[in-house]
Amino acid sequence: MEDAAFRAWRREPIPAEEGFLHLEMSNRPVPYRIARCFVGEVDSVQCRALAMSSCRISCMATDAVRDRLPLERLQRSVTGQALRKLDNMAVILRRDAMEHPARGHRMGTLPVVPQSLNGMLVSADKLEMHVHLTIGSDHHWVNIILQRIGCRWMCVMADVG
Repeated sequence: MEDAAFRAWRREPIPAEEGFLHLEMSNRPVPYRIARCFVGEVDSVQCRALAMSSCRISCMATDAVRDRLPLERLQRSVTGQALRKLDNMAVILRRDAMEHPARGHRMGTLPVVPQSLNGMLVSADKLEMHVHLTIGSDHHWVNIILQRIGCRWMCVMADVG
């Protein structure tokens, strides 16, 4: 059996983890792909769990900035600094909706539906993921960074767009 150093010397790509998430909020399986910058440590089961967490956090963060969910619901999985940034975005979007009431909320009111997830395990303790969501016919992307803090994976950055 080849070891990691020999594979790196031969420049063989590190295989990505791919699969599908079966979610209530989507009427079809949601594909995910997580590439790696290293071999080992995070297995297929953990990658699937990280994809599921990324999807859940992305949908909840999107609903939070749309004022459809209290930000406090994210406290167990998102750091305080990332929550403050989401709160700032919610304030900006709320102000915009008040200034332009005829247009309504820029991100609409229909449910958030995940379409796909793509990410990169940049280390054994850090995952950078982008999640493609739709709200009605509008496409949105959420970029998040999950980092292992102690024994838990926490979202340290969430950028909803």
